[in-house]
Amino acid sequence: MFFPYDGKATELPEPETEKEEILLRTRVFDVVRKTYRGGMERIFVRHRGAVTVIATTPREQVLLVRQFRAPVGEWLWEIPAGTLEEGEDPLFCAQRELEEETGFSSPEWSYLFSVCLAPGYSSEIIHFFRARNACPLEGDIREGDADEVIYYLEISKEEAQAMLAEGVIKDAKTLIGLQYWLSERP
Repeated sequence: MFFPYDGKATELPEPETEKEEILLRTRVFDVVRKTYRGGMERIFVRHRGAVTVIATTPREQVLLVRQFRAPVGEWLWEIPAGTLEEGEDPLFCAQRELEEETGFSSPEWSYLFSVCLAPGYSSEIIHFFRARNACPLEGDIREGDADEVIYYLEISKEEAQAMLAEGVIKDAKTLIGLQYWLSERP
């Protein structure tokens, strides 16, 4: 069914749930089947959310990390990011992820916005943070996940523009984050 939007409705009611079952439970997400009144059924990923960080150094270079992403079988350039722990404050998670993935910390943090990356099949919401004047921590304190191998890189706005133009950046949150950074006014 299709309905023309009349410009008046600000909130549409969520369909009434008749049944919900967890098909698969993992450490990070659940696969859920929801049946709604009228027989509509949806299978989706229920995710506790994530954070990502647009971190720049005092020289106004952004930090990127490169890590292997098994689902796509490639090493991708990304802005630092990570999954929220159960009940974790998003800012705390963003600070932790920046340190774990790059060995940098920042004295200046701000919340930017949140986005749904794939609302057709996942409830994941990713919170974007801005970290300015990020500097390397003393010593090697990186305590990332044992199975993570991560490389980091500092790039200028010109290098970011080139990576975007050449299709080097394939990760959606990084495309969003870099475009935001490139549009910032001093």
